[in-house]
Amino acid sequence: MSSEKHHFLRDLGVYGYDHVEPVILAALVTGDPLLLIGKAGTGKTFLLNSLSEALGLEHRHYNASLIAFDDLVGFPYPEKDGEGIRYLETPATVWQAQSVLIDEISRCKPEHQNRFFSLVHERRVQGIALEKLRYRWAAMNPSNPDQEAGSEAYIGSEPLDPALADRFAVVVEVGDWEDLSVKDRQRVADPSGEGARSDDRGRLARAVTGWRAEFLEKLPTTPKPVLAYACVATTELGQAAIRVSPRRARLLARTLLAATLV
Repeated sequence: MSSEKHHFLRDLGVYGYDHVEPVILAALVTGDPLLLIGKAGTGKTFLLNSLSEALGLEHRHYNASLIAFDDLVGFPYPEKDGEGIRYLETPATVWQAQSVLIDEISRCKPEHQNRFFSLVHERRVQGIALEKLRYRWAAMNPSNPDQEAGSEAYIGSEPLDPALADRFAVVVEVGDWEDLSVKDRQRVADPSGEGARSDDRGRLARAVTGWRAEFLEKLPTTPKPVLAYACVATTELGQAAIRVSPRRARLLARTLLAATLV
């Protein structure tokens, strides 16, 4: 039997993510929020939209720098009895979504960032549960509060509010051109597959279903080495002046458990 590792993301035409693939797959298993941070044009949006296609999800892709609240929830409409309101849905509203990508989240207006907070943290909008929502993903360019001379600037990309950032279980820094192998550079530059739908014949969806079942079975008795690693990592990072909240430590343990299965 071959010991070569299978790369699910390559099946979807996504290259340059081999080193972080187990973490991304773990986020699919746990269903916990995932944030990608990288320079423009590094495939963040393509990756997340491809995942939704491969998993057959009802997907919503929002540009946080442009979105209005009505785009997210629809138009409020009073109930006939006058006791409340309901929202008139459109194909873009969030209510039926199984996965949501909040693109350019670091360019989001403060009032919208507060509304996305409950979506990311609780799967709720306006206090209303999003019953079908499985995945909450976001992407952003690096923020440059202390930009060095000559470095690429992303004007308007600001650091996330710490409370919102803390809700993302997995934060992945995305590589750039220099991180690609020669063959992967050729694959990325090849325009022949542009616009093609990501279809791996259900391979990823079947794998995630199996991993998810095993994850839920093991979660009540999470292995002690996983818990020990999460605790040590949280403590050591804190001593290095990088705070990891108790909530985030638990999310880290969930991600570690899922990664061991992946």
